[in-house]
Amino acid sequence: MNIEVSGELSGILEMLKQMALFETRIAEMYGVCASTWKEDGSFWLDIWRDELRHARHIEQMIDIIRKKPEHFQAGRPFNVHALATVVKDIAKKTEMIKAGEIAKDQFLFIAQSFEQGYIEDRYGEIVKTDDVEYQTLMQEVVSDTQHHKDKIIQQIIDRAENRGYIKT
Repeated sequence: MNIEVSGELSGILEMLKQMALFETRIAEMYGVCASTWKEDGSFWLDIWRDELRHARHIEQMIDIIRKKPEHFQAGRPFNVHALATVVKDIAKKTEMIKAGEIAKDQFLFIAQSFEQGYIEDRYGEIVKTDDVEYQTLMQEVVSDTQHHKDKIIQQIIDRAENRGYIKT
């Protein structure tokens, strides 16, 4: 049963749609990384799989809100247009990787920035709810994103150590 969502929740649903698009686009970018830098393909494909799962989770979250809008209210406000700008930047970076215009070392910092921005924006706070299913899905997305950031930072450190830039 779908209940009509309020104007407040409509804005949240739009933000969640942009989040799902963000996850899909970043997954595509990581897929391009896997095919471009084959020696690190499994690293990028692990993150790629998570990002695609995140997009599915967010679609499920949208369905949960539509089915039970009375259990949700707006939390921290977010700028949908700012997220749309990030999505466009991801598409641009993806094309640059395909064209060989971004080196792997440079891209690791870019990827870390995308993952860090996601956490800093605290997407988990856009909705206030006690709905356990919604909270579980959102927590998995946020937790995975932190893990991605940590994996990317470790990759940066490992590459720097292998080149002798830092000693442990």
